[in-house]
Amino acid sequence: MPATVVPFVTPDGRVKGWKAQVPGHRPLATPAVVGGRAFLGGGFGSHEFYAFDAAEGRLLWEHHTHDDGPTAAVVADGLVAFNTESCELEVLTVEGKPVWKKWLGDPLMSMPAVGSGRVYMAYPDSKGDQRHYLGCFDLRQGERYWARPIPGEILTAPVLAAGHVYVATLEGSVLCFRQSDGLPVWEEQKLATSAPAVWNGQCYFSKREETTLDRDGRAVPQQTESLAHRGQGAHAGTVTLGPTTQHADYLDYAKRSARSPRERADAASDAHVGFAFAKGHAKMYQAQTHLGHGTVAGVWSYQGSKPFLWDGRLYSTMGDTLKCVDPAGEAVLWQRPLHPRGPDEPELLDSTVTPPALVNGKAFVGTSKGDVICLSADSGERLWGANVGEPIVFQPAVANGRVYVGTYAGSLICLETGDDKDDGWPMWGGSPAHNGAS
Repeated sequence: MPATVVPFVTPDGRVKGWKAQVPGHRPLATPAVVGGRAFLGGGFGSHEFYAFDAAEGRLLWEHHTHDDGPTAAVVADGLVAFNTESCELEVLTVEGKPVWKKWLGDPLMSMPAVGSGRVYMAYPDSKGDQRHYLGCFDLRQGERYWARPIPGEILTAPVLAAGHVYVATLEGSVLCFRQSDGLPVWEEQKLATSAPAVWNGQCYFSKREETTLDRDGRAVPQQTESLAHRGQGAHAGTVTLGPTTQHADYLDYAKRSARSPRERADAASDAHVGFAFAKGHAKMYQAQTHLGHGTVAGVWSYQGSKPFLWDGRLYSTMGDTLKCVDPAGEAVLWQRPLHPRGPDEPELLDSTVTPPALVNGKAFVGTSKGDVICLSADSGERLWGANVGEPIVFQPAVANGRVYVGTYAGSLICLETGDDKDDGWPMWGGSPAHNGAS
């Protein structure tokens, strides 16, 4: 059954656009909006990949994947690269013609990055030594240039910057390799909880730390999360940005496995694709121990508190709050809770606000209550918002005066922002390199 498109308008009539209901009602990742097309996988468990007319929402073509679970796509050089959760890296033309695909391992829970005609992807060697590797492949031909062992699956995606490729792994290590030949530059255990961002000679990421609280005379563990940065040299030091530290129950597996609605929903998604008990070669114990997640579906959609730099400032959504930080002075310039909790919600067990998309002096986010919110990047002032009626988990894309979100209920929604200058964040991470807007 093809996707159906209907007009979208808020009850007050102020925000308009369109809504495409994708068959299956599965959680959708960030679309890639390039060349007048919006490219989108059919969600976790789906075997479809789509291209829509970015202005009207009309379905242009549909591609059937052999394996399920297409990730967010990367578009570069007239080609569309994505991987399926099980278990292939695939490249199509922007017209939907297959170019090549390669079986890598089971499962694949991150997405690829592309730069200089190469595609970078993490995978488990399921048919070999069962270790995880970061591989580099020719974008047009699929030839593998190099592969280097890494401690496990990576968080969300590789990040490309200044001739290097950076990754953070499920158990918290941050690694840097040379793009050209995969030569390792440095590797350190940092308890990282997000993919890195690279700017001005520094590698930024969020990190976890366990502390203890006194409750009724008992010492109880409490997970916290902070932003941090590390220099580029092999022996560079790491600085934790103390003012950003906050409680992070959303990183605590004991709490999430007992009380998180998202963890329960993701467990059901796992069961539908054969991961009810065994999780393939996911090394899921790493995600449970370090990130509080115990499902393939949960890691597939995990983006953490991924920081992004824009106009010399650092932006990160931590749990339910968007923070703007001066990376030089380490001060929090402003922070905005965007998903208010009631008195009956003492724990924040699920991240409820997406990473921000930063363009034209604005920050665009989605929330699990279905809000698309536009804020001033300078002050954090709320400029406008619209509720789309369905939870949003993945970062928005912003292109040509429109903001695009995939919802947890399986809809692709496009909203007119009213400003044609709202442009420049066409896919997850802002560009094929995932290091912000290009």
